[in-house]
Amino acid sequence: MNQVDERLKQLAREAQRHPPKTKQRQQALAKLLSAIQQSGKLTRPYPGQFQGFYEDIYDEAQQRLFCHICERIDEYDPNREVLQWVNFLLKNRFFIEASRAIMPTVHQGIDPRGIIRLAIDDLDRNSSTELNSQLIPSLSQEVMQCLQADPEGLFKGTYTSDKPAANFQFLAIKLLSGYSWKEISAELDIKISTLSSFYQRCLAKFGHKFREYLS
Repeated sequence: MNQVDERLKQLAREAQRHPPKTKQRQQALAKLLSAIQQSGKLTRPYPGQFQGFYEDIYDEAQQRLFCHICERIDEYDPNREVLQWVNFLLKNRFFIEASRAIMPTVHQGIDPRGIIRLAIDDLDRNSSTELNSQLIPSLSQEVMQCLQADPEGLFKGTYTSDKPAANFQFLAIKLLSGYSWKEISAELDIKISTLSSFYQRCLAKFGHKFREYLS
């Protein structure tokens, strides 16, 4: 066991020794998370995939992982290395969850080329070229014009988190203009997962409206 692994194990054990929600446990957990980040040994699953979305997915997955560590540190088995534990969770659980939360689903009938959302389970069955072409959301110019016109005010009037600025029209136009979820999240001060879930619900909700407007 190298020095990094030994240090992480010591910090994990220290956190486990203190009762939940105590100041001592929180301090130990803060040191543990900092040491994990500084180790440079957190896995980066599925390199080369999810172009245009990877960093947003990874950031969200890492946030979920760290929350899990803080809430479930007592589940850590000291007989295992900390990095073995966290990297397994990051790759096999939280990256998958984050990808499903963040990758936009383009509702059938909106995108004329039928862009689809690929689950991680499909990665081994598709080449990188196929993935790259399918993962890039590309709506027609007509749809962009439809979003901007918003004939009934539905797109701008539908928003999340009690923030009118965080409306579907704003999100869709931003995404189509090339902004990342991370940039939009920072601008609106709303979590990526919240914005992405709202966006996906709107795509499903307004699918019939797009077909009506574009028919």
